[in-house]
Amino acid sequence: MAVPAEPSARTPWRDGHFIGGHPILDLANTVFDRAHPVPGNELLETSSDVLTWCQSVGLFDSAPTLRGSVADGLAAEVRAVREHAWATFDAVARGTAVPAGALGALLERSGTGLRAGRVHDVDADLRHVAADWAAPGAIPAALSLLAVHALFTLPAERVRACARCGWLFLDSSRGGRRRWCSMSTCGNREKASRHRRTTRSAG
Repeated sequence: MAVPAEPSARTPWRDGHFIGGHPILDLANTVFDRAHPVPGNELLETSSDVLTWCQSVGLFDSAPTLRGSVADGLAAEVRAVREHAWATFDAVARGTAVPAGALGALLERSGTGLRAGRVHDVDADLRHVAADWAAPGAIPAALSLLAVHALFTLPAERVRACARCGWLFLDSSRGGRRRWCSMSTCGNREKASRHRRTTRSAG
């Protein structure tokens, strides 16, 4: 793994799915809307979705060939990692205590992958991680390791949750006052909502 600074979106993913500023925040955002879940909210439905997402963020260059139970269970395992990562970083964004259960699950899964040798050759800044990507649990273990690393290296005061949809992002703006995952989506929708409310109250 050599996570790039800018993800390269693979089909069916688009650039708008990668606004987090860090792969683990983008993983937490693989639902349509965090704050107001809707039918069809899930973006990681299949193992193919997981593999193309992993390629998009640079976890590996070419997707491994998964067989049997590894392929069948991959999406569910990665969704579990995602929910633990989301609980962890949503707490960071809100300035509350990180849930021990979520962090413990990430530590346990990453530790299991390392002990089993499915994830190996880890360097200090986690820019390079080798793994047997087709092995059971390798991808969820690597993502868990990335989440644990991010918790202790990302600037907590810059981790934000979108005020409209709840997606997480790293605020790199100079003033640190970014409120929306994207001005072209939630920012514009919030402006439109405010305009409608103002119009109704004026009428």
